[in-house]
Amino acid sequence: MAVSASVGSSIAGLAPAVAASTRSAHQSVDQAKTERKTHTVQLGETLSGIAGKYGVKVSDLVTWNQIADPAKIRAGAKLVVSPPAKPAGKTYTVAPGDTFSGIAAKFGVDVGELMAYNGYEDPTKLLAGSEIKIPTAKPKPKKYKVVAGDTFFSIGKKFGVTADELMAHNGYQDATKLLAGTTIEIPVKADKPKPEPKPQPGTGETVYTTVAGDTYASVAKRFGITEEELRIYNGSRSPDKLPAGYKLYIPPS
Repeated sequence: MAVSASVGSSIAGLAPAVAASTRSAHQSVDQAKTERKTHTVQLGETLSGIAGKYGVKVSDLVTWNQIADPAKIRAGAKLVVSPPAKPAGKTYTVAPGDTFSGIAAKFGVDVGELMAYNGYEDPTKLLAGSEIKIPTAKPKPKKYKVVAGDTFFSIGKKFGVTADELMAHNGYQDATKLLAGTTIEIPVKADKPKPEPKPQPGTGETVYTTVAGDTYASVAKRFGITEEELRIYNGSRSPDKLPAGYKLYIPPS
């Protein structure tokens, strides 16, 4: 009697768990049906016929709908007939012989970033057939070779960045250390050079004639503008150092 009672208790205890598991499975299928394309089975239809109608595999229908016996489908049942949504971003299925460096080069991303993005620490753990996510490729900085007469300001003006941004990006603290023949990087945000505004006398700006000792900074301060604004407004005609008697266009306020 004790054994019978124990077995009966075990079965009774399992019943709620089995019921909960069944409910959970049905809920997940029902949720998938509400989010994806469905088909209501008609009398006489077969799983292979439905698969052919929607261009999917019978095995996919079996998996998506958790069908125990593909030969037995009930008329009136609703079947999911479209694949689940793909994860956001690019994915890549690893082929035999693939390496992280090869995949990274193919998609223009950094090897370390690709591994970290997919949670890998050991590159030898990459297996053929596995699916990895490809991070969004970051624009690569442009390279520029310094020529005689270049300054951080003139290079920055050419590529639409400030001299300070250019120096900081390349690790310079002293602008006089820029040497001809050196290759520097242009910050990524500078994809398009800013157009150089052309001064047009008579449309409202002031024309200022420099005196000995004037600098762009001192003239800009005199007129309540920044040195960069003054240089840009005067465009490519601006010399690096201001000689006395030089005419500068002051933008209208």
